[in-house]
Amino acid sequence: EREHGVAMHRQFQHDLYRLRLTTARNFAEALEKKMMPISSSNFAPLKLSANVQGIGPMFRLTVEIMNTSNSHPILGAYVVLVTNDTLYVLEKSYINLPLLVPSLTYTVNTMVRCTSDQGITDAINVFVYIKGKCSPVLTAIIDMPASESMIVV
Repeated sequence: EREHGVAMHRQFQHDLYRLRLTTARNFAEALEKKMMPISSSNFAPLKLSANVQGIGPMFRLTVEIMNTSNSHPILGAYVVLVTNDTLYVLEKSYINLPLLVPSLTYTVNTMVRCTSDQGITDAINVFVYIKGKCSPVLTAIIDMPASESMIVV
């Protein structure tokens, strides 16, 4: 280590720069694809969180949406849930949201039924749209847990 200390430090710095570059690229890609739980748009600053409750085969999916704007309410927002239809049946896949008042959290729930007994799990994609916009404001991917009926002890 004493003989190659300078070379080791240079290699460490090089690896650190590459890590920072990779992180910045992935962050930019996530912003571009709107794959973040907080909206980066100025016209609809929203924050999203999701929660799955239950041990299966029935689950409750709870989505919480908050308008993080200081003074501007948001009208015409809706949630679209997309999943593999061969594995899950959604009670509601399209949910209209009321007027989103700033700093209030709005909760929407839907039931999800797992139809597979093969032990396969998948994800549910949550998209938040504003009427009149063609791309989602927010996107979230929710990994579903294994259903209890699938667990063999």
